Amino acid sequence: MQNQKPRRRAYLDDFKPDASGNYVYCGKMLAFCGSETDRRRFRRRFGLCCAFMLAAEIAVGCLNPGELDNTMPVLIPYMLQVIFAAAFLWSGVRLVFADDPLRAYLHRQTVQRLPTLAVLLAVCAGATFLSALIVLIVQKSFDGAGIVYLLLQLAVCAAALFGRAHIRRAEWKES
Repeated sequence: MQNQKPRRRAYLDDFKPDASGNYVYCGKMLAFCGSETDRRRFRRRFGLCCAFMLAAEIAVGCLNPGELDNTMPVLIPYMLQVIFAAAFLWSGVRLVFADDPLRAYLHRQTVQRLPTLAVLLAVCAGATFLSALIVLIVQKSFDGAGIVYLLLQLAVCAAALFGRAHIRRAEWKES
């Protein structure tokens, strides 16, 4: 037997040419369980969660209380936080603007991936919060900007956990 690697983009096999030569998706579809009103409410709440997280993440990036940008214990988790936030927001936007029913590959790339990204984002935001708190206390440079920075870190963490809970409550069935 040959040991073959799985193809990276195996979902492309689900696209078949039709009579006119255009490619048509022929794979599995997953529909949101619930009424149209429930689906719109889900998309609106999750979209607002993503928008709030984006605003908080941008605000955190604009603040620099107590020279936190020069300390590695704060920078390392913050850089990871930015990476996971970008991945979470990209997947979230793809889900919010996707059609219903979802294609199976899009479901795997968004709905199944978002809870893990949310946990990683929340852990990094929590680590950034704790390390920034320690640095601000040690440097004795705790001021209003430091409090706002810490509150925004907590807001990013809370938004990630809310998004995770919201995604996990949504049910999808094969259609």
